[in-house]
Amino acid sequence: MVEKASVKDVRRRNRALILRHVWLNSPTSRGEVGLATGLSAATVTNVMNELIAEGAVRAGGFHESDGGRRRAIVGVADDAGLVIGADVGETKIGVKVFDLALRPLAEREYPFKGRRIEVAEARAAITAQVVAMLAELNTSSSRVLGLGLGVPGIVQDQIVHAEVVGWHAADFSGFGEQVGVPVYIDNGAKSTTQAEAWFGAARGVSHGVMVLIGEGAGAGVITDGRLYRGHSSSAGEWGHTKISLDGPHCRCGRTGCVEAFVRASTVLDQWCGPDQTWLGRETEGVDAVLRAWRDGDPAAKRAIDNLVNHLGVALSNLVNLYNPQKIIVGGWFGERIAAELLPDIQAAVRSYALDQPGDEVVLVRSQLVPVAAVLGAATLPISQLIEYGEGAERLNA
Repeated sequence: MVEKASVKDVRRRNRALILRHVWLNSPTSRGEVGLATGLSAATVTNVMNELIAEGAVRAGGFHESDGGRRRAIVGVADDAGLVIGADVGETKIGVKVFDLALRPLAEREYPFKGRRIEVAEARAAITAQVVAMLAELNTSSSRVLGLGLGVPGIVQDQIVHAEVVGWHAADFSGFGEQVGVPVYIDNGAKSTTQAEAWFGAARGVSHGVMVLIGEGAGAGVITDGRLYRGHSSSAGEWGHTKISLDGPHCRCGRTGCVEAFVRASTVLDQWCGPDQTWLGRETEGVDAVLRAWRDGDPAAKRAIDNLVNHLGVALSNLVNLYNPQKIIVGGWFGERIAAELLPDIQAAVRSYALDQPGDEVVLVRSQLVPVAAVLGAATLPISQLIEYGEGAERLNA
């Protein structure tokens, strides 16, 4: 038996629908909100008045419509607070402070190229960057709705399982007290996918997949316009699905993973051999192998052909599983190869996928590289405000 939603549940749902539309379409009008959400004019007016009183939304004058009637404009109260995005990447931690319209106000980086970073070091580095940026902006942590943190691996509550970086049940439960603001943690591929869904190539997509390729590989899955998380929030570990029973070793300790076939270092090793290391210079190496491929170098051609073939197999599995409208290719390596090879990858996907979903899916490049990861992390506290009202007490603090 389906339980009837309580009045509180209905109010929260209506609030989330309205605030989400305003956030993603600011500036807008109450009439447009009603059309987009299907809510009555009275409900939109009541909830909008509450949001204006709360400080999340601001009334912004009038706009002449095509019919000559004036529409009252509403939009995000962009200066009512701040959010912070932090992303633990492969070679650095990026941290940015944003206003509530997600415009960047300050940014810092903490590099750790060529080595693993321990959890305590990552926490301390992020804390130091946040303190420095708030001082630079001459503002207080009381104005920050929250810090969103994108990390590799599987996130369950405040515990991070990231075998590829050596984080085994890493505990971030006290990080909010350490950094001085509420902290929301998610897998970096998922938060990056959310940014692409809000502002980039996945905007308006009901069913899609974003793949991120660098030295690792991950994915975010969008179904019915929302991120798909699975039973324990581990959905999207595409890089550790298998496309060979006896393939190369992966950083996770297993063999045959997608990541081991499509990561940047694999392509570089196949091109010039493992003895010539590009460690710490992977982006330079990728540019070099693509130049060699364009110049007709046979070894570069073999390496690129292998990459396209394995990506075709790996992405076709996503097509057959999820039937997406779009696959968005991102990540620092993914963006570079998509710029050169997207038609070839699309053709490979269609050759391996079932005909109907393979013919319908479209591969596109990310529109947000290189800012997607940190921007995605910053959407986490915004999402909590939209869905649950968390952080509302910090508005206009």
